[in-house]
Amino acid sequence: MQGSLTDARRRALRSASWWYAQLNDPQVTPLQTRQWQQWMSGNTDNQWAWQQVEALRQQITDLPAGSGRCLLKDSAATRRSVLKGLLLLFGGAATGWPVWHSDIAEGLRADYHTAKGQMMQQQLADGSSLALNTGTAVNIRFDPQQRLVRLLYGDIAITTGKDSLHRPFRVQTRQGVMTALGTVFSVRQDEESTLLTVSEHAVKVGVPDAPGQFRLVRAGESLRFTRHAFSAIQPADPQETGWQRGILSFSDQPLSEVVATLSRYHRGLIRCTGTAGEFRLSGTFPIFNLKATLTAISATLPVTIHTLTQYVIVISNKR
Repeated sequence: MQGSLTDARRRALRSASWWYAQLNDPQVTPLQTRQWQQWMSGNTDNQWAWQQVEALRQQITDLPAGSGRCLLKDSAATRRSVLKGLLLLFGGAATGWPVWHSDIAEGLRADYHTAKGQMMQQQLADGSSLALNTGTAVNIRFDPQQRLVRLLYGDIAITTGKDSLHRPFRVQTRQGVMTALGTVFSVRQDEESTLLTVSEHAVKVGVPDAPGQFRLVRAGESLRFTRHAFSAIQPADPQETGWQRGILSFSDQPLSEVVATLSRYHRGLIRCTGTAGEFRLSGTFPIFNLKATLTAISATLPVTIHTLTQYVIVISNKR
């Protein structure tokens, strides 16, 4: 389990609260905005703290996580809620506030979690290998009866190890439980469903609202399921596992969807304006080289990339 916050992160959260309040002031100046950008880019603890601000805003509003002047649109109620949430994360007096029970707060207390733009590779006690994609959180519960990975949100990839106690290896999401049959597989937890992709051997899937019913997903197959039902088993889509190799692949997808995927890996705001999001794109791009990806997009499609700040990028129709 993750330990308590370090002193550096406590200081960063305190500073993030102050900057959040300053940037919501209608009288905020361009100089203050630049000073906030300098503070945030100053060290990784500051960047982590600002990610908590953005995560809380996403939990409370329908606004995309952004930076700078986007925060000026937050209502007074939203500002109070975000500041309460930061107090709670800091260990303040806001105990019992609903955000503490939200996915993002639970993720902050998880055994392993990655922030936006981070990935992690972890070897578990039984020798299994666990990879976490960006914005992912898991809890690990190994006992004499089973090896259980609970995926709270995000994407994971697993290569199971041989267990001397012969305990079953299971992954649990909000929609069901997957039991590995000596295998390599990945799992994505979406809002209303889970997507399982199997690379080697097979995985058995059960859902809570259909007791006694199971699906066996074999190598090269994928299955999406809800708490109530299974979709049809499909051939595995290589695009779903590209993140494990450090790439993102798109096949004739709207630019708006491409940008939404890119935004999962990069701090700040990337958005399309006008009809730019309707253009369709195919290609394979490196996850952590945003500049190269944006250059390729502007060379392929009739769009212009506007880098307003280090953290705000707008894609519009070329005039």
